[in-house]
Amino acid sequence: MALTNGMDALKAILGCVQAEGSQVAHAILEEKQQGAKLRKLTISDLGPGMLLLATDEGRKRNQAPACMSPLFAEDGLYDQNRACDAVLFRQTEEGYQVCYIELKSDNPSGFEGQFISTQCFISYVCELSERLCNHSINIIRERYVVFHTDTKNGVRRGLKTKTLFAPRSANAPKSPDMFCVRNGDTVRFSEFF
Repeated sequence: MALTNGMDALKAILGCVQAEGSQVAHAILEEKQQGAKLRKLTISDLGPGMLLLATDEGRKRNQAPACMSPLFAEDGLYDQNRACDAVLFRQTEEGYQVCYIELKSDNPSGFEGQFISTQCFISYVCELSERLCNHSINIIRERYVVFHTDTKNGVRRGLKTKTLFAPRSANAPKSPDMFCVRNGDTVRFSEFF
């Protein structure tokens, strides 16, 4: 198979590709965990040069318990087997932008380890692309986003500004952008990325 760019390499290497922006305009993220209040969120306005990975579901394929790699210890003592729900790649002329996405209910917590583990996995995938497929994936921007419900399932409020005490550039696994949504909502990728 002739690969023409890093996006082709990602599609060839990974088995967790959920949506390709050149083929679909939206993708549905689903949380299948029992008791989750935010079970479904649609991301719309995907376009060419965009690729959505279902990292959390991908790590569960053919594995019990779920893990990022069968080479890792199953205990997960250091979050090595955790993953955020999705990763969105966007190819630009300068390089690749990556958005790590997590769905949570009510009072979000526990996302930092999921983001860090997934970021490490993406770094590994980028190395595979460069060394085995001869296509460099230069990540120029990373974003961390948590979509969550509120306890009253109230009106969608969008970006929670009260949780941002630093400029937007301070976005990190420990301090992601938080967006309050309702189960079943649709969010345009430009609203958070």
